[in-house]
Parts: sequence; structure tokens; C-alpha cells
Amino acid sequence: MTLLTAQTLSAGYGARMILEDLDLAFPSGEITAIVGANACGKSTLLRCLARLIRPLSGQVVLDGQPVRQMPTRALARKLGLLPQSPIAPDGISVAELVSHGRHPHHGVLSRWTPDDDRAVAEALDMTRTADLAGRDVDQLSGGQKQRVWIAMALAQNTDVLLLDEPTTFLDIAHQIDVLELLVDLNRSRGTTIVMVLHDLNLAARYADHLVAMRQGQIYATGSPDSVLTETMVTQVFGLASLVMTDPVSNRPMMIPLGRQPGGPDRPSKAVSE
Repeated sequence: MTLLTAQTLSAGYGARMILEDLDLAFPSGEITAIVGANACGKSTLLRCLARLIRPLSGQVVLDGQPVRQMPTRALARKLGLLPQSPIAPDGISVAELVSHGRHPHHGVLSRWTPDDDRAVAEALDMTRTADLAGRDVDQLSGGQKQRVWIAMALAQNTDVLLLDEPTTFLDIAHQIDVLELLVDLNRSRGTTIVMVLHDLNLAARYADHLVAMRQGQIYATGSPDSVLTETMVTQVFGLASLVMTDPVSNRPMMIPLGRQPGGPDRPSKAVSE
């Protein structure tokens, strides 16, 4: 089983330290969601895992090997990344974009094979984008584009898939669609999925494992039941809340406690009239 870990990992930008001495193991074959307030280091952690940022100290290890020592093509055959708001080349079709996921499996002189055709077709089928194969990516809706980018990542056929806010800018129906697609991928292929999510309730519903971050540190890790608590929401997000059981998923569900109508800071409609 593929095991991805961060070991005493520190990272930052220039003189600004973002992550400091993180030790973290991502369960193999499970879905992990990283949650936390803005600027707490979630995306920086994901970029370190993908070797887009060189750590200031410590290391990321994949299958017992530091990722910094792995050849780029070998790493890309094991670990895929879907960044925030990826940009497709102008005029590229859906099929062409998805086929880019096969590049790590090709050497300098290797040719396209029937295995590549099968991988692309399966990725299009899993993401329900086969009917879009001939269309230009820039003509698609936001939800369609996100499924196509995920299809490209699926065609890469890696053991680990990292996704940075895969539901950003999508309406709730498309958010659910994307997350259920990732669950299907995890269940059918056993892919280890690590994703950054902002919505705590969606993270708790669709992830097997949560990582809560606060100011560049790991606040808590574990099952959604153990991590998503009222104390965590207060200390990580500075927000009072109620946490109860989601009647659909039986996972924890967070309800924020904001100012209520009729409260001291917001007069009720009847009073204001």
C-alpha cells in the first residue's frame, strides 16, 4: 500500500514561515480532507506534498522514498495533483486535455498505445464527460470543466491524488457531484485522495480522515467524529457552533451560531418596521 507522510516538515516563502515541524501520515486507500481557516497553510502543505515547494527542512516521503529524490516522471506515475483553478491551453479539446494525463507513462521515444486509449476512455466514462470529448474546454461550464480536469488526473492513473479546493466556485449540486465522483474513484481503485476543502460539513460527510490546521500547525487528525467538534471549530475558526449528527450520513454536522434575528445586534423585522 502507498504511504504518504510529511516528516518534521517546515516550509514558507522567503522569510515568512508557513509550516513548522509538521509530522503527518495520510492513511493509504482512504480520503483525507484538510480543513482550516484561510492562510493557515493548507495549500502550502499540499504543494509540498506534490514537490511544487521545496521544504526549508524535513521531507515528504512516498512509499518509503523522499519525493525530492524521485525522478519527475516516476513521481508523476505515482502522485497526481489538481491545483486550484487550473488553466487549459487555448483551443484544446476535452479528449486532448484528458490525454495529457498519460504523459508520465511515456518515455522520449515511446508511442501512444491501446493502454493509453483505455485509460482515457475509462477516465471520460467515470467522470461522465465522454459526450464532451470533442468540445473545446473553454466552452464548458464550471462543473463540466472540473470533471474534465479530474478526468485528466484519473487518466494519469496514480496511487495518490492531491486536490486543492476541487469544489471552489461550484454550486452545491456540482460540489456534491465532484465529491461523489472522488468517492467512487477511491472505492473502485483504492486511490489515496488528499484534498483541501473549505466546507466542514462536506469534508465530514465525504472524507474518511480529517486534518484540521491552525496557524501552520496540525491541530487535530483522525476520523470526522473525533475532529469535527465544537471546540475545534472555536479554536481553529474562531466560531461558536453546534455540532450534531447529520441525519443522512450519520457523520458530524456543524451549525454556526451567528447573530440571531431579534438579538441585540440585529433588530427583528417587526421592531425595525
